[in-house]
Amino acid sequence: MSNLQEEVTAECVLVGEGRADLAGIGIIVVFVGQATISLCLALWAFFFSQSGFFDGNHPRGSIESAIEQKRLECVSDILMVGNDIQMVIGTSYMISVFALGTSIDTYHLHLVFDIVSFVGVSSAAALVCWTYCNVRLHRSAAPKDLSTHLLSRYFTILRSAHFTPRHRATYLFAVLYLALTILLCISLDDWASDREPGRCYFTHLVTTPTAGHPSADKIYVAITASWMILVMIAAAFSGARWRHSILILAFLQFPVHLYMTLALRSANQGKLQGEAYENYWDFGQTTAVVLFAMALRELLDKVCEFYFFERDLRKRGVLPKTTRRERTDGENSHELMGVEEETMDGERSGERSLLAMPAVKTTSSGR
Repeated sequence: MSNLQEEVTAECVLVGEGRADLAGIGIIVVFVGQATISLCLALWAFFFSQSGFFDGNHPRGSIESAIEQKRLECVSDILMVGNDIQMVIGTSYMISVFALGTSIDTYHLHLVFDIVSFVGVSSAAALVCWTYCNVRLHRSAAPKDLSTHLLSRYFTILRSAHFTPRHRATYLFAVLYLALTILLCISLDDWASDREPGRCYFTHLVTTPTAGHPSADKIYVAITASWMILVMIAAAFSGARWRHSILILAFLQFPVHLYMTLALRSANQGKLQGEAYENYWDFGQTTAVVLFAMALRELLDKVCEFYFFERDLRKRGVLPKTTRRERTDGENSHELMGVEEETMDGERSGERSLLAMPAVKTTSSGR
C-alpha cells in the first residue's frame, strides 16, 4: 500500500510535449470570451425579465412593446450567432483531439476537457435564452428548409420542437463531450510519473498537497462532466420553463473551469518537452480568433441597431412604418385565416346538406 501511495504522489517527470494548437492563448481567449458574452447577455435578459421589462405587460402596438420585441430579437440573434460559431469550433476541437489517439498526453486531455466545457456553458445559456425569445416573440423554432420538410414526412422526430438543427448540434456536442470524458478517465487510470507520451502533470495549483492522484482528478472530472451534460439536456428540453435555474447552474460551472484552465496551464508551463511554453501562435488559433471576431462584430452591430432603434422611436413618439405594417399584416393574416376556415366550414356543411337531399327525397317518395 505504501508503494502505491509513493507511486501516485511522486513528482511528475514527463508531462508531455508543448502543443500551442491545443493550449495556446488564442484558444483559451476564444472559448472563455464567447462563454462570457453568452452568460452576460443571458443574465442581462433575465434581469430585465425579473424587473418587469420582459413580462409582456405593455399593450400591443405601443412603443414599449416595440422596444421590448426589438430587445428580445437582438439578444437572441447575438447569442445564437456566437453559439453557432463556438459550437463549430468546439466540435472541431474535440475531433482533432480524437484524431491524435493515444499520442496525446494526460495534461492536454485534461486541459482540453476544461476548455471545451466553456462551449457547454455558452450553449446552455444561449439555448435557454433562444427558446425563451421564440416563445415571447411567437415565432417557430423549427426551420422551414426543404431537406427537413422532406425528411419529416418519414421521421416524425424531425417535427419535434426539441430536434431543430441547433438542438441536434447540442446533442452531437454532448455525445462528443461524453466521449472526451471517458477518454480522459482512461488516461488518468494510466497515471505514471515517467511514461510516454506523458501520463501525469503538476497539480500543486489545482489540488491539495495530500490529494491522491489520479483519484482526486477523476472525482473532479466525473462531477463536472455529469453536471455539464445534465445542464445541456435541461436547456434543450425545458429551456423556457426552468430558465433561471438552468442559467444559475451553467453560471456556477464557469468560474470552476476558468480557474482550473488557468491554474493547470500555469502549473505546467516551462515543464513541457520541446516548446516548454505554449505561447506561440499557429493557424488554428488565428482562425478561432477570427471567428470569434465575427461574434464580436455581431454583438456590436446589434447593440448599435437596438440603441438607434430605441432612440429614434422615443424621439419620434410613433412606431416605424415597418413595425406598423408588420403588425397590420399579422392581424390581416389572422383575419384571412379565420375567413378561410369559415369558408371551408361553410363548404363542408353545404356538401353535407347536398348529400342529405337525395335521402330526404327518397323518404318522401316512399311515403
